[in-house]
Amino acid sequence: MIVDVHTHFFDAKRDWSPQVFDDCQRGGLDPEKWQFTPDEHLKETSAADVAVVFGLRANRTGWNIPNDSVSEQVLRAPERLIFFASIDPGEEAYMEELERCHQDLGCQGIKLGPIYQGIHPLDQRYYSIYRYASRNGLPIMIHMATTFSRGVPLEYARPAHMDQVALDFPDLKIVMAHMGHPWEGETIAAIRKEPNLYADVSALYYRPWQFYNSMRLACEYGAHRKLLFGSDYPATTTGGSIEGLRNINKILGSSGLPEVPSEIIEGIIHRDTLDILGIAPKG
Repeated sequence: MIVDVHTHFFDAKRDWSPQVFDDCQRGGLDPEKWQFTPDEHLKETSAADVAVVFGLRANRTGWNIPNDSVSEQVLRAPERLIFFASIDPGEEAYMEELERCHQDLGCQGIKLGPIYQGIHPLDQRYYSIYRYASRNGLPIMIHMATTFSRGVPLEYARPAHMDQVALDFPDLKIVMAHMGHPWEGETIAAIRKEPNLYADVSALYYRPWQFYNSMRLACEYGAHRKLLFGSDYPATTTGGSIEGLRNINKILGSSGLPEVPSEIIEGIIHRDTLDILGIAPKG
């Protein structure tokens, strides 16, 4: 079974503030490529047997995707889609929103983004979310990596901070997005030592030299077993991410550098993420 643990759903024209469009253009990203329909989301994630779907609520940087619209998309294909609710601790009623998404909308996990939400990941507001998640068995997907959005310190995205969270909540399943780039070394050191701390490989293959080095480092530390497959749709498709992962060694040419073993690559693609995180489609 292939599980894409990292897909986004939104309507950019409706859910993005002008700042997001400006940040995209300044960061060299074409906002038009991030426009997609609900049907396109279903099609472009279909290479996975199951896909986790979430939006992003981050008022500080202009992301305002409603959890209800993500939930509605998941209900279009409940046999293969799983809803994670995005919670912004910068909102006054963030815990009420978490409880509503969990109890009324049936979310099976939580999406967080400190560098988007403008709050340090060790802030007590996040700790309220971690406690709720741990108590209710909800895994967390957290963006601990750089971004093109401006106005928030990079320090808020350092993967090493989640080592402390994992120590404080040893039963909480935590997935750090994008292997924590450009701090992949911190990510690998953290996931290697803490049993319920993981990372995904989403949005990395199209930076082939960085991706290759990150994967080799994970192999050398033996941390590849803690890596989960994800695409970061619409940044790329599920099928494109699978192909990119399988082609990771093409960059080597005749350099003589060591390959990332194929069994490790296939192990990531086919990892039993549902069992690891304790989630499953409701359809």
